[in-house]
Amino acid sequence: MDFSGFPDLPTYEADWAAIYMEPIVQSGERLTIGVVASDGTYADGQLAISEKALQCLYGESAAGMKAMMEMALKRALGFAQAGFHGEFSSGMHGVSLGKKRRALGDDLEDIILQGISLTSSLSDLHADEDAREGHERSAYWRRFQVAMKKFNPLLSSNFGRSVEVSILGSSISLPCDYFSTRFAVNICGLQPGYRLSQLFDAASSRISRLEQIKNHDGLIAHDHKASLLLVTPTELQVDHFKETNQKAFREKILLLQDMANSKDFDLLTVSTVSEGAGTISKMEQKAA
Repeated sequence: MDFSGFPDLPTYEADWAAIYMEPIVQSGERLTIGVVASDGTYADGQLAISEKALQCLYGESAAGMKAMMEMALKRALGFAQAGFHGEFSSGMHGVSLGKKRRALGDDLEDIILQGISLTSSLSDLHADEDAREGHERSAYWRRFQVAMKKFNPLLSSNFGRSVEVSILGSSISLPCDYFSTRFAVNICGLQPGYRLSQLFDAASSRISRLEQIKNHDGLIAHDHKASLLLVTPTELQVDHFKETNQKAFREKILLLQDMANSKDFDLLTVSTVSEGAGTISKMEQKAA
């Protein structure tokens, strides 16, 4: 078989482990409540159950359960930062850490999400609703935020912002993937294949959202520069796809470029999350 069309495996490696909790201690019922990961230098973690799922499961007790889960996540994160060495102690009954596993991915966030998808059946509940609201847990801005810590940690807080705009006399919060005093950037991925149309629609909606922020005074004095940043395969990787997929992909890029140009927005393309975080960091440095 010809395997030349397959993209190269990621080179980033990290260890991860799932955090388990028994809601009723010694009942045998066990939930995956989160995942922590470490690459030996950086460590991070994330809860695996959404706010809405917690409300469905525990009702009025949801806030208390979330507080316990966050405490368990904090303890597990400290253990991961220490390299998963020794024996994990959560400090509370019914909480344990799963076996450490090694994974390949784009970055630490990607590996955490892999761990969540492999161990938590509740992780996808309400995912469609979250996506419609612009707050996908697996959104690229979260990965950029992690990567930015290596370039300029002071910029990390600019990711996943809500921008207040005034529409017909009402104040509305619009999500923006990156919003600083100088730049408004929405981020998404685009690649050839069966998901191309879905990814194109997501990119188009992010351009429209930038336009809404600009038209309704979300960009302070309209001095912000608005951009759409696309994470795409390299030209060499695109060349490995079927010609029909290549053609459709390049047409979608042109359509997005035309949409951005018509609104005086920049269209930026990068091939990795790390390159994208570096691009935003350089933009900020140049404008300073």
